[in-house]
Amino acid sequence: MVGGANKVYGKKRFRLKSLILLFLLYTLAFGLDVQSINRQAYSSVVYMVKVEDFPEEMDGSLVRTWITEDRYPEGLLSEADYQRLWKACSLDKIPDRVKVSFGWTLRRTDMKMYPTDKPVSRKGSNIDYNQYTLLEPFTPLAVLNESGGWLYVHAPFMRGWVKKEDVYLSSKEELIKVISLPFLVVTAPEKEIGGLSWSMGSKLYYTRKDGDRYLILMPNMKKLWIEKDNDLHEGYLSFSEEIVKRLLVAYLGMPYSWGKLDCSAFVRNVFLVFGVELPRNSSQQMRVGNSYGCCFASYEQFKETLRSLPPYRTLIFMKGHVMVYGGFEKGQPVVYHAVHSIVHDDSIKRYVGKVVKNRLEEDSLRNLYSKVIDVRVLP
Repeated sequence: MVGGANKVYGKKRFRLKSLILLFLLYTLAFGLDVQSINRQAYSSVVYMVKVEDFPEEMDGSLVRTWITEDRYPEGLLSEADYQRLWKACSLDKIPDRVKVSFGWTLRRTDMKMYPTDKPVSRKGSNIDYNQYTLLEPFTPLAVLNESGGWLYVHAPFMRGWVKKEDVYLSSKEELIKVISLPFLVVTAPEKEIGGLSWSMGSKLYYTRKDGDRYLILMPNMKKLWIEKDNDLHEGYLSFSEEIVKRLLVAYLGMPYSWGKLDCSAFVRNVFLVFGVELPRNSSQQMRVGNSYGCCFASYEQFKETLRSLPPYRTLIFMKGHVMVYGGFEKGQPVVYHAVHSIVHDDSIKRYVGKVVKNRLEEDSLRNLYSKVIDVRVLP
């Protein structure tokens, strides 16, 4: 009888081990290797830094180089214009050894290439090339220089100028203490909490919880009780294709905005919900993941390549643009992207100006294949 019981127990234990093995295989097959992706991003893109690991002192000449190395598209400004911009950056006040300050953004704020609100655009265009990116509340910052109400800072994925009034200055220890707190992550494209706007992927740090009520820390260090709803999740979400699709669909119709909600910011925000820290622009994002082809000879070749790749984790790159592959519908590939304008199969460029979902054949976009420079899968 004991032997029979042992056999039954042994079979149950074997069945349990088999289920665990199947679960692990499923995770490897369908989950994202977040740590691997993040390591790849931080090791391959110089703009990606862990602010909490930033040195407390650095070479002043490097800061001056960082400030002056970025340029607008050719022809927009003269060398004399750049000299005036550099003078506004107070380069002469940067010491040989810069003592780094730390802090975070108090609210959603724009990061600029140079310390000015004056747009830099081509004639007839509404694209401001001085607009680097949008920083969410509580974005960690290393502060490297100050000039006329602006701070030159390094964020986790970009460096540039932000308004001093939008920054809470702290010690490095205080910064580390705050970003080590447990957090809720925003899963809606836009969320209003405590009088502030938060985008998808933003973190709300909390100090206490009581059921679905959380005592969150606001960027000004005040505390606020909030109720967790469907737009908030405790910690990062576990990856699934269904969740990615839901997040992408939630963005549809939202207006495109260069340096704010553009193609790469859209992709970055969606995957940030899972803890994936992609770089900020599309050329940098193209350094992450595994490459599965470029320079396709025909639309059919491109189509069959996509058919063999996993949807909702495959990114399609054109020069200056990135799209998320969303599988097949009605026998044709689907892409999601935030797009300013696009050239259709009739060779006419049309303004779009929002986040859209395209079926490539139905929407006359077969010609996209000829402009694809890489297709990459997040591991």
